[in-house]
Amino acid sequence: MNDDIEATSGFAFEAWITELNLPRKVSQILRQEELTSKETLSLLSENDLKGLGLPLGCTKVILEQVRKWKQGEISDTAGEQPNDKETQNEVTLDGSGKLLDELLTFPNITQLPSKERHSNVHNGSSFMDPRSILTMKANTKKTVHITQFLSENSKRRKNNKRKEFVLHSSERETIVFKTEDEHPYLGIQMEEWGAANMRVLNHLLTVNDIERSEVEFYLAYTTRIFEFAESFEWNSVLNYDYHYRELQAEHGFKWGTYSPHMNSKC
Repeated sequence: MNDDIEATSGFAFEAWITELNLPRKVSQILRQEELTSKETLSLLSENDLKGLGLPLGCTKVILEQVRKWKQGEISDTAGEQPNDKETQNEVTLDGSGKLLDELLTFPNITQLPSKERHSNVHNGSSFMDPRSILTMKANTKKTVHITQFLSENSKRRKNNKRKEFVLHSSERETIVFKTEDEHPYLGIQMEEWGAANMRVLNHLLTVNDIERSEVEFYLAYTTRIFEFAESFEWNSVLNYDYHYRELQAEHGFKWGTYSPHMNSKC
């Protein structure tokens, strides 16, 4: 009787038992209950197998195989595979279509709320969109700069830098050439920047402009600045840091965020 069922269904029961390394005792129990076809085995539940007295390990192996059958991961004949692939292709195409729709309907950056928490995710995502270069300042949030948190000694040293050069002097007149820093951070030493940077972080936490869960992002940005200092002139790194803080306040992306089009802004 069981052999007739196997021949009709095309399911090689004994080969299946051998493939799963199931003991002969399990084969005998399943044959006794006429559970030798793929169709009948697919209907079994864990309680059914336990009721037959099968060992727990064998029960788990059979149930895993049944699960794979139901998901279409295993088929008996090659003729069934094209249908399974067609179904998978339809699912893949459907998912790709939805993704394309999302990309085509990506919200315009200019429609972003003008005031929201610093850590909002969509602001960071919008900044990663190269189209953000076309936008004006997204909000009126004031940038917190390193210069605001320099020590008094550092401020005095920076302000006392000579900015006037005498080009010509005579009894009747003196011609003086006055210069200004290329950017507000110029002249800040690395150790001064490091101390002020930590004060900035403490300030951002105090005023709730950054959450404690985002501190690691700020520390990652800090580490990146020091790594830049190993490869580039410190004044160039300071210039980058100045403009980066301006952009971060403008767009609200996470600290440490970097995108290729940022070079055009920093």
